[in-house]
Amino acid sequence: MSKQQQHQDWEPVVFNKKPAAKTGPATTATVATSSSLASVGIYAAATDDDVKKTKYVSKNTSLAVSAARCEKKMTQKELAQKCNFEVSIVSEIERGTCVYNATHVNKIQSVLGVKIPRS
Repeated sequence: MSKQQQHQDWEPVVFNKKPAAKTGPATTATVATSSSLASVGIYAAATDDDVKKTKYVSKNTSLAVSAARCEKKMTQKELAQKCNFEVSIVSEIERGTCVYNATHVNKIQSVLGVKIPRS
């Protein structure tokens, strides 16, 4: 070897696809993340069998909100303004695509002055 190439390292480097599994107790960051996710309706599963489903607004609830709003001759925008919501929240409740939030349904129920079914 020449004097210039003595500083180079010609040993092969091997990359593994999976890093070695860590053993030991869960960190507090993992625990804090799962509890904060649970508060917004997303649940961290301990195992694959332990997956919890997110509860969405039922079809009965969405139809009742829509019918009551139309009966009062209000637009979605007017209802949202009276409830202090975004228009998208009212729209998603009426479509049944949003995650169930009892506070939203209670507020709509009090503004419209009707009983909204929850199931």
